[in-house]
Amino acid sequence: MNNILSEKDYQRFLLERLEKDNGYVIRKAANFDRRFAVDREMLFKFLNDTQPDTMEYLRKIYKDDLEDTIVSFINAETTKARGSLIEVLKHGIEISNQKLELMYTKPATTFNPELTRKYGQNIFSVMEEVWASDKERIDVVIFLNGLAIISFELKCNIAGQSYQDAIYQYRTERNPKTRLFLSCKLCDGSGRGLYDHQIGRGRHILPAL
Repeated sequence: MNNILSEKDYQRFLLERLEKDNGYVIRKAANFDRRFAVDREMLFKFLNDTQPDTMEYLRKIYKDDLEDTIVSFINAETTKARGSLIEVLKHGIEISNQKLELMYTKPATTFNPELTRKYGQNIFSVMEEVWASDKERIDVVIFLNGLAIISFELKCNIAGQSYQDAIYQYRTERNPKTRLFLSCKLCDGSGRGLYDHQIGRGRHILPAL
């Protein structure tokens, strides 16, 4: 019996394990807003579920423009000079003197049940076959509360490929100016490392998270 997984089998296996073992939400690639590297539905589910009073306050100000305003603000903060998605996730954003948290960190202890509850409201989701641009299709993208944080290129050993092919693909076939790659960590699918597209063409290999 052949127990060697093809690239597509491995991709399906990865999504299945993320969903069943880790509570990820599997999303369709059609939900990806490539202009801002965001899954709007998941972002606003998180914001509305965790900060309803703040969202209601802002909705009275911005009305039908609220979602576009928030997405544009996150994008501006993430892509500005010396800006980064990590900083935006850590510190949140402030609009009209209202603070919006974009994620909740894991509390150091379980002594405060409210902090534990908030941490549990984070939404991890995953998409496969994501078009980052008209010419760039990514095997797998992981999101935190609707914001793209990691992209994967999976390679198949039985097809004569290795993680080095994924590294080469990111270095030579991916445009670092594509919105997804401006803030998204890149993984070769081997578990060996992540690559930071913000560093530019001379990217460094970072330890796998």
